[in-house]
Amino acid sequence: MRAYLSRFVLFGGFIMEIIQNIAVAIDNLRISKGLTVSELCLDICDESSYRRYKSGNRDIPIAKIKQFCDKLGIGLDEFLYNVSVKNSYEYKKIHKMFLDLQSKKYDEIRKSLPLIKVDDIGIDRNKVLFKFILYTYQYETKKITSSNYYELLLKLLPEQSGFYTFNDLIIFEKLALLEVNQNESPSLKILLDILLNTEKLYVTNTNQYVLATTYANVANYLTKRKEYEEALKICNKGLEYSKSFYVTKNIHYLYYLKAYCLFHTGDKEGATFNLSIVISWVFAIQDEYMSNYFINLIMKEFNMTKSMIYQMHQKVLANYL
Repeated sequence: MRAYLSRFVLFGGFIMEIIQNIAVAIDNLRISKGLTVSELCLDICDESSYRRYKSGNRDIPIAKIKQFCDKLGIGLDEFLYNVSVKNSYEYKKIHKMFLDLQSKKYDEIRKSLPLIKVDDIGIDRNKVLFKFILYTYQYETKKITSSNYYELLLKLLPEQSGFYTFNDLIIFEKLALLEVNQNESPSLKILLDILLNTEKLYVTNTNQYVLATTYANVANYLTKRKEYEEALKICNKGLEYSKSFYVTKNIHYLYYLKAYCLFHTGDKEGATFNLSIVISWVFAIQDEYMSNYFINLIMKEFNMTKSMIYQMHQKVLANYL
């Protein structure tokens, strides 16, 4: 197995770390495909062996990895390549920049950019992620126009489609944002297909929170286009995904968007129930800014008073305490 893996890791000796992460990556894929451990292990191994693979107490044989990949609908080369990419030293530096971009720490990105030469990046997908960060930073700091940004992003997309990686997901999301006010949004259609059929997507555990955020963003784009039924599907799928992976980031936005969609499709009772979850959530995290933001938003978009919102919250407390 180690000899087989060595051709996927040509730049730093991360084989041991990769071996330890392979079983975890398989389990994340299992969850994203909606399979139980029993379903995945059927005709491959017993569940106790699977748990030992996942805990790192036993090396997982390459033949077993191939069988798991076949059942999960991903090629062995594709799977191992993605695991190796996520464990490379250059990826970790670039991913740190991506986190800074998510937090809009533009000064940190400005300092980091000169330290990385795009031509020196050894793995194509790392190169794509770096270019995405560079172009997005330039766009968000108004160094390039939206049309320039759009054209640059299009060049980063793979020539073939059918199976998508984390890079593809974040690129399509930005393209959809730029297209949202147009009559047609091809990127939004692709995102819908990906997010509703996650067997087409490969995302590692380090990026699960980003996918959860993508569900919320795509649902928001759809509500702007008044496509409430599609937005509701995305909200439900996003909530299901967030609960499966214990991702709480932006879950309150998903509940809010679900309430908004239900309200606009005539289900006032369902909308109120989901709004009560939102209010209870933001009160529980004791974030004054967030609480005020959602109170004002609910007052504006649902024509409710503060008194009505607090009564809704008290009703929830009475029912669950």
